[in-house]
Amino acid sequence: MSSFLGILRTAIAAAALAALATGCNSTPTVPVPPPEFCGVTATDVAGIYTASCEAGQTARNVALVYNENWGEGVMQETNEDGSFAAEIEANPGDEIIIQIKYGNRLSAEVFEIVP
Repeated sequence: MSSFLGILRTAIAAAALAALATGCNSTPTVPVPPPEFCGVTATDVAGIYTASCEAGQTARNVALVYNENWGEGVMQETNEDGSFAAEIEANPGDEIIIQIKYGNRLSAEVFEIVP
């Protein structure tokens, strides 16, 4: 009987180690870099502004542009080189938040004030 308990304990210990090994073997995630060289500029239409970023490390992701003052935003796929230009309704002085979404991860936020 004692050999059966020894085998059982060994099996339980092996199962626990296997569960720990597979549960802790996740690859670390690399943070999405924040969009670079961003700005908000006025366009021809009153109340419509363009949030844009130049080429960078954000190629083929989704740009999220949010007007903090209005509680509204837009999503737009970035170009192959990572650049984008997204139009959003805003007033001078409104705070615009720009992020890049890659899969289920978000970059750090970039804050811009509408001129």
